[in-house]
Amino acid sequence: MPRRRDPKVDDAIMRATVRLLAHKGFGEMTMDEVAAAAKVGKPAIYRRYGDKAELVTAVIRSQLAPLEVPDLGDTKAELRDAVEKGLPADGVGYLRLIGGLIAAEPRHPELIEAFRTSILGPLRAVVVVLIERGVQRGDLRPDLDAVAALDFMAGSYLARAFAGLDTGPQWRDRAFEIWWTTMSERGTA
Repeated sequence: MPRRRDPKVDDAIMRATVRLLAHKGFGEMTMDEVAAAAKVGKPAIYRRYGDKAELVTAVIRSQLAPLEVPDLGDTKAELRDAVEKGLPADGVGYLRLIGGLIAAEPRHPELIEAFRTSILGPLRAVVVVLIERGVQRGDLRPDLDAVAALDFMAGSYLARAFAGLDTGPQWRDRAFEIWWTTMSERGTA
């Protein structure tokens, strides 16, 4: 009978990886260091993750809430939910993680590709569907380019995080209201 994995070990591996990524970056971090920091053996890590890229992708995914394509019948509520779940509260911490992926791309292109295909691409696709549905419902401007609207929303978050400014709930509420007013057919509908 297979052994059940210990959630405490899972958590220790994830926390150790986050710390090491923030301190050393992907390229300099080793699986030996993750094992030592998590106080587990390397086999415990490799039972869970095929390689370092898979581990780091899982860590980044853990920073984001699962995002589905809800149909609440209310475009504004659906998009507000997407912003809350799709943009981590700690913008600077999130930038550290994804910044390390970009920095490691010349030597480890598989890492950024894994992030793009398994995390970023699917998240963007969900939001694009929500925006397109909002256009079809008449809630968003008929001339709206869904991808450009998404980039407008995400870009303000990333710019603020790069500036080292707060990206918490109050800022997100204000930013979303500005975005909605700009993109909606009826302004403050």
